[in-house]
Amino acid sequence: MRRLASTTIVLVALLLATLVAAPGVSAQATDEHPAIGAWLLDPTPADATDPLELLTIAPGGIVVSAGPQGTGYGSWAASGERSADATFLIPLSDPEGGFGGYLTARTSIAVAEDGQTFAGTYTVELPAGMAEALGAPVGQLGPGEVTGQRIAVEPMGEPVGPLLEEGDQEQPESPPTPEASPAG
Repeated sequence: MRRLASTTIVLVALLLATLVAAPGVSAQATDEHPAIGAWLLDPTPADATDPLELLTIAPGGIVVSAGPQGTGYGSWAASGERSADATFLIPLSDPEGGFGGYLTARTSIAVAEDGQTFAGTYTVELPAGMAEALGAPVGQLGPGEVTGQRIAVEPMGEPVGPLLEEGDQEQPESPPTPEASPAG
């Protein structure tokens, strides 16, 4: 009986230590996760005309996105060995150009086995007042599909010309405009 009590105490202590050290995801998992890096993000893979965005997933749970709508900042956590969840906020302007609140984006991604791509889903949520003004539902909208391609390090190539210095106004020459022919 005494041995069972000792074993139970040790197991409970180990369980508590695990919960305290990692309430969901350990810091080590976040620091070494395959999602960490710089990515070209495609928030609408079905539409080839939409511009790509930039996404940085940093150790310690920081995520930064930059795209045509602005720059978003947020947090991420590993949800598995190759998967992660993130929430980030993107400032929005109201129709008069003032601050309209934050768009909240929530995403879940899975990094491919080779570590060079990811795929996932996301939702977006407009500030309640903005959603109502636009006639959109209040709450999370989606899900949408998202893909990412890791930005690879490339060696510097052979320069084809000098860098423009501050103040240089040199522009490539335009071809001459053809002269109008007389009406005849």
